[in-house]
Amino acid sequence: MKNYIYLIVCVTIIFSSCAGVNKKLRNSKKDNPDKTDPVTEVVQVSEPLPEIKEIEEKLVPINDRDPDPHRYFVIIGSYRNPDNAQRFRSKILKEGISSEILLNEAGLYRISVLATDNITEAREDIRRIRRVFPEYSDTWLLIQKK
Repeated sequence: MKNYIYLIVCVTIIFSSCAGVNKKLRNSKKDNPDKTDPVTEVVQVSEPLPEIKEIEEKLVPINDRDPDPHRYFVIIGSYRNPDNAQRFRSKILKEGISSEILLNEAGLYRISVLATDNITEAREDIRRIRRVFPEYSDTWLLIQKK
């Protein structure tokens, strides 16, 4: 008999404590009928996309080869020394990234992985590179001066 009374008291305590929680949840739903349950609502927070750096500069011929006529270039690396630019180009080729070396008026060798006349395509490619190759998160857009 003692065990039976003890069991009834425990069950009563458990149900009464849960009833308070349920009452609070029901009241919050009445106050905010359009909102979901605040206890179970999941909010996804995404990191803002880093800004894409865009620089306008004039390209010059390399080894008697005129610069690419396209307007927009996705730049993955820049070097003052042409040998360093060539080494970097070989490295990314092993990673499956084809590229072209460009030269600007200031004598900097730019490693371009995309040449296009569509700025939206260039920006999308920069975002894709940053996502797939986080080590190239500083990829930027060169706009060729005409």
